[in-house]
Amino acid sequence: MNDNIFDEITADLRRDRLADAWAEYGRYVIGLAVGIVLSVAAVTGYGALRIGQQEAASERYDALQAEIAETDSDQKIARLLAFGEAESNGYGALAQFAAALEQAEQGQYDNALGGFDALADSGALPGSLQDFAALQAAIVLLDSGGALADIEGRLNDLLDEDNGLLPMAREVMALAYSAHDKPLEARDLLMRQIADAGVSSLSRARAEIMLQTVKGGLIDLPEAVTEEKGDE
Repeated sequence: MNDNIFDEITADLRRDRLADAWAEYGRYVIGLAVGIVLSVAAVTGYGALRIGQQEAASERYDALQAEIAETDSDQKIARLLAFGEAESNGYGALAQFAAALEQAEQGQYDNALGGFDALADSGALPGSLQDFAALQAAIVLLDSGGALADIEGRLNDLLDEDNGLLPMAREVMALAYSAHDKPLEARDLLMRQIADAGVSSLSRARAEIMLQTVKGGLIDLPEAVTEEKGDE
């Protein structure tokens, strides 16, 4: 009887530690998204546009950011979405990313997921930005207790060895496995992350921390959707 009580306490502590890791590291991935999108867009995208067009779109986007800086979230999202629809260029795509990120931060998960999925499927975007949108869609699903199969579907291509988002995709997928009571799969991914000479020291350190908590416990995220079995 006492052994069972101690086992339950130990499991709860592990869940709390891994939940803290997700709260810290998962939000970290979302929080950096706009900066990463800007960097990727600057390097990979929209070279076919004339310099004058780029500068004009940049000025309009900067003006929008200044205008909505102090507005409430709903108004900010509405303005960003309107800008994204009006601008058929890279800055319109950035506005769509920013709107979906704001929706995710505000817990508007369905809207955020729809926005990221649309960006991931947009043939007008460079592949790197489509991949980044798929990563953010997976994060939204993880944060909202989405089904494991849905998360896997967004991350499958990103888990390829040649994908630049592989380290972040591994982290999110490992957390998803933990949330769905698959600690062995989570452990394997984290061990690959630690052994990968190409990942940053910060990514490796996060993986080491998460590995210690994954070994014996489950993550305390929103209740995961249970996939239907047969006609049940």
